[in-house]
Amino acid sequence: MKAVLGLEDGTIWKGEGIGAPVEAVGELVFATPYSGYEEAITDPSYRGQVLMFTYPLIGNYGVNPDNFQSDSVQPRGIVVREACNHPSHHASRMSLQEFLKGNGVGGIAGVDTRALTRKIRSHGTMRTGLIVGESDGDRAVK
Repeated sequence: MKAVLGLEDGTIWKGEGIGAPVEAVGELVFATPYSGYEEAITDPSYRGQVLMFTYPLIGNYGVNPDNFQSDSVQPRGIVVREACNHPSHHASRMSLQEFLKGNGVGGIAGVDTRALTRKIRSHGTMRTGLIVGESDGDRAVK
């Protein structure tokens, strides 16, 4: 499944869709920890935003509801460099993709999140459009 991320400055990033086929708009923010993606995705402080992870591999230990910060996914979408489809951890209940899809949230993988983070840090926060299920960058920017 294709996906596209469009920033308000006109920059377009294409990648592979993960989770649910959705359209999401919000402020692009980033998280830098190398673990704790379950906590971040359910953290109410990210409500309504598009959350980008700078660590290159997300989903490798799956999803365990015991680690949640709230009862639901908070960001409108997520951005990752690589999403692991086959988690390996004894406490994992499901994959990240299954979790996102089950909660009606989509994301994009295959994005150079570190380069995108540098852009956000140097240019300031930006609104973004995320479309999971197609690759029309012009539509994502609007």
